[in-house]
Amino acid sequence: MLGYLTLLIILAWSSLLGFYARDLRRCWREPVLRFPVVIFESDDWGAGPLDQAAALENLRAILASCKDRTGRSPVITLGIILAIADTKRIRDGGGAEYYSASLLERVYDPLREVIHAGGRQGVFALHLHGMEHYWPQALMQAAAKDTNIRDWLQSNGIPSTESLPSPLQSRWTDASVLPSRALDKEALRSAISDEANLFATCFNARPRVAVATTFVWTEEIETAWASEGIDVVITPGARNTCREATGKPGGVDKRMVNGELSNSGQLYLVRDVYFEPSLGHLPERLVHDAQRCSHLGRPCLVEMHRFNFIGPPEKCALNFRTLKAALEQLQRALPDMRFLTSLELADAMRTRMPEIIESKPAPRIRIWLRRIEQLRGFSKLSRLSGLAASLWLLGKALGG
Repeated sequence: MLGYLTLLIILAWSSLLGFYARDLRRCWREPVLRFPVVIFESDDWGAGPLDQAAALENLRAILASCKDRTGRSPVITLGIILAIADTKRIRDGGGAEYYSASLLERVYDPLREVIHAGGRQGVFALHLHGMEHYWPQALMQAAAKDTNIRDWLQSNGIPSTESLPSPLQSRWTDASVLPSRALDKEALRSAISDEANLFATCFNARPRVAVATTFVWTEEIETAWASEGIDVVITPGARNTCREATGKPGGVDKRMVNGELSNSGQLYLVRDVYFEPSLGHLPERLVHDAQRCSHLGRPCLVEMHRFNFIGPPEKCALNFRTLKAALEQLQRALPDMRFLTSLELADAMRTRMPEIIESKPAPRIRIWLRRIEQLRGFSKLSRLSGLAASLWLLGKALGG
C-alpha cells in the first residue's frame, strides 16, 4: 500500500513538473541579480509642450541629490519622441495634409540642451520611443470622422499627445478603426530607419534601446529595429500586436522574461512596476514593488510618464516631492540598492557579468524556488500534491 501511494505521488509530481516545464525552465534561465537594481523609465519626452525643459531640470536636481552605496545617482531613462504634428501648417493647409515638426526645430533647443546635460551628468539615458507618438496616416483617417481629433491636429500651439484617444497613441498599428489593422511592412521599415537617423542627429549617437509606444509592436518591428542597431527591447513581459475591439492592447503573440533574446537577437527587459504620482501612487507602493523584485532576484524597472511633471505647477511640485520621498524611502528600505541604466543592465545580462549577475548554484536555486512560487496555479497544485514541502526542504538545505 505504501509503495502504491509513493508511486502515485511520484506520478503526480512528474505530471505537475512536466505541465509547467517550460515556465520552470524560464524561471531558471532568467538571470539572478546579486543586489537590488532600480531603474526609473520615463516615456514621452521630446517633441511636445515646451515646459518639459524646466521639468527635466527639476528632475536632474532631484536625481543628483541621491546616491547609492557606490556614489552613483539614480538614472531616469527618457523615452524620446522625435516629432509631433505641426498644427499651424496643417491648419493653414485646410487640414487635408499632415505636416510634422521635429525635435531639431529651434524651439526645442533648450529641451535638447537639458537632455544632453543630464546625459553628461549621468542621470539621463535615452531610449527610442518613436518619431511621433502615433501613426500619422491613422490619425488623419481618424480625424476625417472625429472632430475632436481634427481640432487636435489644427489647435493653436504645440499639442500634447496625452490628450489623444489611447488607441491612437499606438504607433505600430492602424487604430483608426478597431480592432486595429496591421501596417504596411515596407512603411514600417522606412519609418524606423527615419527614426533612428533623426535620433542620431539629435543626440550624436544611434539608439540602442527601444520601447514601443503603449507597448504595442510586432516581430517585424523588432527586425527593423535590429537592422538599425537596436539591441535591447523594453517590454511589459508580453508583446501586444494590436488594439482590440475594446481599444485595449491585445493580440499577445509572445511572452518573455528578463534576459531572453528575440528572434533578431535583441535582449528583452521587463518593466512591470508602475509609479505615477499623478495617479495617486505613493512612495510606499514603489518600495513594496522594489522589495518584491529584489526578493525574486529581478531588476525593478519603474514606469513613470512625463505627464506627472508637466502642466499645473502645483501638481508638478507635489509629484516632484513624491519622487524625492520615494528615492529616500528606497535607500532606507534597500541599502544595497544600485542604480544602473537599462543598457548597462542588458549588457551585464548578456555577458553574465559576475559583479552583477549571480552564477553560484545555491543562491540561484533559492531564487528559482521563490520565482516558481509565483507561477499561476503551480503554487496551489504543488501544495496539494505535497511537492511544495519537498521544495521547501530543498530551500532550507540551501540556506533559504
